[in-house]
Amino acid sequence: MGAPAWRVLPVEVGDPRSLMAGSDALLASLTHAPAPTLRWYRSTHTAIVRGRSQAGLVLDGALPVVSRSTGGGAVLLTPDLLSLDVALPAGHPLLEGDLTSVFLPVGRAWRDALASMGVRDLRVHEGPATATRRGSPRQRLLADICYGTRGRGEVLVGERKLVGLAQRRRRAGALIQCGLLRRWTPGPLLAALGADPDDAELAAAAVGLDDLLDDPPDDATVARVVSARLTR
Repeated sequence: MGAPAWRVLPVEVGDPRSLMAGSDALLASLTHAPAPTLRWYRSTHTAIVRGRSQAGLVLDGALPVVSRSTGGGAVLLTPDLLSLDVALPAGHPLLEGDLTSVFLPVGRAWRDALASMGVRDLRVHEGPATATRRGSPRQRLLADICYGTRGRGEVLVGERKLVGLAQRRRRAGALIQCGLLRRWTPGPLLAALGADPDDAELAAAAVGLDDLLDDPPDDATVARVVSARLTR
């Protein structure tokens, strides 16, 4: 028998808590339904999503806070972020190699898809993650914010991050979470962390798709083109 066929789910719109619960449920489902799956979603309102190791992150409480099971820094989940869960059962070819190798083919698929939609100057960060959680206060602040640093496989436009990646592994498989910025507005997240909401370095660290193209594709088009690349 061949490998299970990919499932590609339509773009889901919901509240932050239910969307994160759906990600956990998708990873758990690999135990009894080991089919590689793409799940697209967008939030109805703004919340801060903490990474798996950020339970102690100090926030001001102005925005709702939810947690995700994958690693990495905090994400400002807004209607301007298009997210994708890539669920891969154990033994899937994309999981060959070390723990971070999966980020490279996922990032390259995003890069190629975005290039076909007119985005220029794209590249995939193939080096190690740049986050430093035990460095200076400044380094720790950058590490606290997903789009403030770079991880392996993440997609950049020049020096600005466009697509962020994170993952969680279990015996049954892996969940790779991807976030495509449509617009980059770090101010509310910086304010929640007690930092300067007008921080120039953070403002220049990332960029949104809608800021790059005069006529940006809608979510359904992005999902269709990226899904086609990932499921080849």
